[in-house]
Amino acid sequence: MEDIEKTDSIKISTKQFGELEIDKSSIFNFKDGLYGFEDLHRFIIINEEETEPFKWLLAIDDPSIGFPILSPYYIDPDYSIMQDLDPEKHVLFLIITLQDEKGNITANMKAPLILDVTDLEGKQIIILTEKYATDFILNKKAMD
Repeated sequence: MEDIEKTDSIKISTKQFGELEIDKSSIFNFKDGLYGFEDLHRFIIINEEETEPFKWLLAIDDPSIGFPILSPYYIDPDYSIMQDLDPEKHVLFLIITLQDEKGNITANMKAPLILDVTDLEGKQIIILTEKYATDFILNKKAMD
């Protein structure tokens, strides 16, 4: 019996980005999923030049689900999750809502994503402080 060729990539079809070939070594595993999406565990980061500084967190197992994300340091250079992270290993992102019920672009600064770029693991945490909001309104100045 012939061995089935093992591939280092997978193909997914998305409405927003079309057909994508994803290198398996770029897939982040979120063991606990995201809040509200606990059943989704595998995600990739998509960089689109035309949407910079925003990036996209796309669910591999349901490519119809994707989240715009942004580094918190675009909004607050002193942003802190009150945990020690290795800057060589960890990257922080915030999930963005492109248009809330009032038409605002908002950032969830209270529940950031922590990506471990070495082990390709991710998690979403909740910061137990009143300093940050789940619906921080972004303005154009913050993005310049």
